[in-house]
Amino acid sequence: MIDDKKNSLKKDLPTFFASCPRGLEELLEKEIYNQSITETYLKNGGVLFKSSYIKALRVLLTSRIASRVHEQVAQFAIKIEKDIYLQGIKINWTKIFKVEQTFKINTLLDRDSSDRFKNSLILSQILKDAIADQFRSLKFERPDVDTRNADISLLLRIEVAPNHNEFSTYIFLDLAGEPLSNRGYRKSRFTAPLRENLAAGIVMHTDWQPEKEAFVDSMCGSGTLLIEAALIKGDIPPSYLKIISYTEKNIKPWAFLYHSKFLADIRIQAEFKNLIQQLYTESRNKLIKFKNTKFYGFDIDPKALEITKENISNARLPETLFELKKIDATVAPPPVSGPGVVVCNPPYGERMDEELEDLKILYHEYGENLKKNWKNYKAYLFTGIPELRKNISLQTSKRIQLYNGNIECRLFRYNLF
Repeated sequence: MIDDKKNSLKKDLPTFFASCPRGLEELLEKEIYNQSITETYLKNGGVLFKSSYIKALRVLLTSRIASRVHEQVAQFAIKIEKDIYLQGIKINWTKIFKVEQTFKINTLLDRDSSDRFKNSLILSQILKDAIADQFRSLKFERPDVDTRNADISLLLRIEVAPNHNEFSTYIFLDLAGEPLSNRGYRKSRFTAPLRENLAAGIVMHTDWQPEKEAFVDSMCGSGTLLIEAALIKGDIPPSYLKIISYTEKNIKPWAFLYHSKFLADIRIQAEFKNLIQQLYTESRNKLIKFKNTKFYGFDIDPKALEITKENISNARLPETLFELKKIDATVAPPPVSGPGVVVCNPPYGERMDEELEDLKILYHEYGENLKKNWKNYKAYLFTGIPELRKNISLQTSKRIQLYNGNIECRLFRYNLF
């Protein structure tokens, strides 16, 4: 779908990098392309793209998949660690942030650069020294580092160059601040929950047809898949809670609002004001005029259902959209006849022998229930223990590799006839 201009990105537009959970890069690229941004390049863990600044902000506000959006500050090649300092001190950091602002640096290495450089913390320290030394050379005090709550967050990304004799190095400025996956509706957290953008990606991978098919989460946990599905059907931007807080209460949740580039450019501020007002109006209208539909959530744990109800309320979604039921997914019948989609994210366990045996039974019984009772549905199972699919006596029609953090997972599809 994406055109062939990736290797000749326009030089007159700034470059941005949108990061995402591994396995969702192509979905993210399609989202970016749908914003009339055609200059894109797939990377592991995200998408590099060229666009105007305001279009990048629109990606930040409307992408369901992105974890963060960064603006590229510099790109150069290195061979040894010292090259980071020599290149980093050439950048005019005083145009990027003020000396009184705190900053932090996160370094990401691909496999080849990780083999070469070993310690990412040392590379972050080298760039930090270059920044501090430049400020001092201009008679400023050195800016302070804050690893937890910095005003300015920088990403140093290093990957092997095509010629394999040097390493392509990028420095990015984080425009998001808080991860975009933190929508704002989840106050209570289960152990190792799905990130909201990963949940959205799972829903988008299910081939669900919102206008024709029911949506059921048979082990709904905290309700993240249900809520993300509702936002997709309602075409409500994922950052809508932050958009409402910004517009109504002047709460500023995004890092770019404090960046020198944004504060110094009246045109960008005006464009952003128009964009945020448009998204605010659309979000409020869509929440009020949500089409009459149902999303079905099952769980055997009453506490999980209470948390789901709390998150639905936090999301400002009508409670009447959701029908929740305490029931074991291994015996639960479909709430309505198909067609529909039923998704399931079973517990991963700790891979201890006794827990794996229990999970094998759970998977088998769940598969038997699907086979016997869920005719005319498409079933999707997301698991961090892919080998357990062997305990489901159904033929997989699709399998997609995804990552929940560092856990390698699979999304399996089963057609039920």
